Amino acid sequence: MTNTLTSYRLIAKDLTASLARKAAEPSVARETAYYEAHIGAVKSVDDLLGDQRLYAYAMKAYGLEEMTYAKAFMRKVLEEGAASAASFANRLADERYTAFAKAFSFGQGVSTAGADAAKFGEQARAASLSAPKLLAASYDFSGRAEASFVVESRLDAATTQSVTVRLDARALAGRVEDLSKVSPAEIAAAVAAQIEASALKGKVQAGLAADGSLFFETTALTDLGADGASGGTGRDADTLVSAGGANRTLAIRNAPLSAPDRIAADLGFGTALGPDSMAQTVTQAYLRQSLEGEAGDADTGVRLALYFARKAPTLGSAYDILGDAALSQVANTVIGLPATSGAATSQALAKRAALIAEKIDIAALRDPDKLDAFVRRFAAIWDAQNNTASAPVLALFTGSANGIDAEMLTSAQAARAGR
Repeated sequence: MTNTLTSYRLIAKDLTASLARKAAEPSVARETAYYEAHIGAVKSVDDLLGDQRLYAYAMKAYGLEEMTYAKAFMRKVLEEGAASAASFANRLADERYTAFAKAFSFGQGVSTAGADAAKFGEQARAASLSAPKLLAASYDFSGRAEASFVVESRLDAATTQSVTVRLDARALAGRVEDLSKVSPAEIAAAVAAQIEASALKGKVQAGLAADGSLFFETTALTDLGADGASGGTGRDADTLVSAGGANRTLAIRNAPLSAPDRIAADLGFGTALGPDSMAQTVTQAYLRQSLEGEAGDADTGVRLALYFARKAPTLGSAYDILGDAALSQVANTVIGLPATSGAATSQALAKRAALIAEKIDIAALRDPDKLDAFVRRFAAIWDAQNNTASAPVLALFTGSANGIDAEMLTSAQAARAGR
């Protein structure tokens, strides 16, 4: 039997190929095909819960497989959503439920329409949208962060055009001063540039509102045709696109991220994907969960390593590690911390968080090479401390905290959320 380090390296050296092999397995391929074929018809909570195969697939994709039986519980998660801090999902202090509620929000995205002039002499109103959430002070796009959304506008009763805006390290390179600190103004400029390079050029404008949010608005355009001159017929005919009126609409919805290792960046319109466009993201998550689960059946250390590698780039502080039993197990192993037991005081929690922050450079984990080195270090230590025949600590992934008790887990989540 191979050891933890070797097994992890075999999977991680070409994760895309590892996922492809998992996707090709008959049972996985069969369930994925069913999900992709039927998820488009799901428009409500009842639709999702009413199809056991779809529901079970979605639950596994978000690491909630052990809660599939609890439909009444999950109905409450879905019906209250995640928009409000007081919602059921947010009160659970477990990000898996929040992510699930966001993903299956049924109606994710925003849209609006212009209006015809109310009376003669007035101008028709353009369609405009401002994000309900302000942009952050800066965004780190130096690693795998990505914002991906569709901007769509109906130009008249018969014509609709759209563009998929995608911001990541490649798209922003050369456009911003510092990829690790991209400002709201730079983001607005990059979005506007992609719109100008698309079919919506001159028909939709994007910018930064006075309150710091992204805004979009329909604009008027006269297309002079192929000859670029006024007048003409056929290909040379002029076309007027009005800025306003009931036929002008704007819609913004999320698009699947470009690759399974991308990390969604929230620019104000959300990061969760509506059921009409989320199939790719959910199937990739399902494959990753299946891959990690199978690895864990043979060696707990491999599952811990893969899980940490997936989650680490999203970590913001040591409290994010303390709030997750599996991440805590990895951190404890690497820096030699003993497992905790009994009630944890806020002082003890703060002391433990400070020690983790001192020993682990959390920001550096966004660098793929540094993250890989860290995970390999964990795997080597795990091999030295455990035998590869050790039974999987499945409780780490099902809510039972081995290495961190329930009270401490709740305290860590609350501290991270500022509650």
